[in-house]
Amino acid sequence: MYEGNLLPAVFHNQVIHCDAGPNVVRAYPVENDGAGYKATIENIVTGERDKWFRPSDVQVAPDGSLIVADWYDPGVGGHQARDIPSGRIFRIAPTSAAAYKIPPQDFSTADGAIEALKSPNYATRAIAWQALHAMGDKAEPALTKLWKSDNPRYRARALWLLGKIDGKAQQYVDAALADGDANIRIEGLRLARETGVNLDAAVAKVVHDSSPQVRRDAAIELRFSGSSQADELWAELAMQHDGKDRWYLEALGIGSDLHAESRFAAWLAKVGDKWNTPAGRDIIWRSRADAACDYLAKIVTDPKTPEAEKPRYMRSFDFHKGAAKDKALQSILGL
Repeated sequence: MYEGNLLPAVFHNQVIHCDAGPNVVRAYPVENDGAGYKATIENIVTGERDKWFRPSDVQVAPDGSLIVADWYDPGVGGHQARDIPSGRIFRIAPTSAAAYKIPPQDFSTADGAIEALKSPNYATRAIAWQALHAMGDKAEPALTKLWKSDNPRYRARALWLLGKIDGKAQQYVDAALADGDANIRIEGLRLARETGVNLDAAVAKVVHDSSPQVRRDAAIELRFSGSSQADELWAELAMQHDGKDRWYLEALGIGSDLHAESRFAAWLAKVGDKWNTPAGRDIIWRSRADAACDYLAKIVTDPKTPEAEKPRYMRSFDFHKGAAKDKALQSILGL
């Protein structure tokens, strides 16, 4: 049994990954980066002193420790494989942790299921979620208490259940969208989609949100809405693109692809003659609207466009087809 020290960051906004290539179990603590994320690498266990160490899976145990399944390959690729299968299980926990013990859970009451919902173990949380969901509005008082706690993860878990109580979706979507935590506002948007709450109205409440990550999700949520309000909301989100954030730009693309023509027209109506900026060129590059082809041609033939940037805009034509594309390409050739 291996008992090792873990950095606190390993348990915060992280992805745990086994990589049998370099024989290492790694965590990727995640931090916000514009409308997206960035991650660093924390090695938890390495096979530097054991060449047969081949981690194959990792899970969070009911007591919060990490359990690593070790294939324990005799020689890379099993070239020295034995007749008797072999393998090891490692438990990774702080040195101050108690011996492994599965904590008892009571899923029969709301308070008991709430405690189980706090578990770092996926299976325990899943059972707790199902129990609380089956209780419906009878679980609302206990869930509301968790929703009002200081722990953002617990609050998010409570919110998802509260929003699924019959007749409560709009109430909790509105509460989430007005919350001070950007991640909770993001969850509010996703809860609106999940429960059938009017997405255009939900997006309208955060269209000028201070967090680019909230606006990123807002753009994505508009993907399946073909309303004129959705076009206006998308255009307003596009006007806030800074020309530097690739995450935000792709979110705009996802929200535009199924309604490219009306989205692009709404943006043009807002931006007017001021389209020729780094942000505006990004919008044009990512748009799949026929009308964008003419603007791509203008960018490519603009003497102020650096030669090194022109291939990028030319590649954008690969995602277009039809007469508008042909006409734009002919104009670039001077035909």
